[in-house]
Amino acid sequence: MPAMHIFDGLLGYQIRRLSLVVMADLADALAPLSLRPAEASVLFAIEANSGLTQSELGRMLGIKRANMAPLIAGLESRAAITRDAVDGRSQALHLTEEGKALHARALAVTQAHEERCFGSLANGERLRLARELNQLWACRGESVDEG
Repeated sequence: MPAMHIFDGLLGYQIRRLSLVVMADLADALAPLSLRPAEASVLFAIEANSGLTQSELGRMLGIKRANMAPLIAGLESRAAITRDAVDGRSQALHLTEEGKALHARALAVTQAHEERCFGSLANGERLRLARELNQLWACRGESVDEG
């Protein structure tokens, strides 16, 4: 029986190790689409919440304003999103037809990635783990920049 590694019982360490592997796999999977995970997250969020503002999107994804602007500008330069004036400086974000197609490809890649990384878990186990991780995240109450 292998000796217990000193970090085996530390959840934060285990989550960080898993996060590094999972995010590297996702980055590799999205690379052929010329997307980074943060850009794919923006597409997913806009598709699910068409019309939200850049500020709302940043809060939702935990991305700082300074990092949000280049993400939006990059997707806009690819003709994936458009902005519509809401009031004053606020602009509503929408996917273009090209953005919807890119979203669909990114979603398929992400779903395949999820199966590759978490396919050994039964569906009920995945849902339970997601609920527990969301519960831990909600208790934290802080924004972490993914930009």
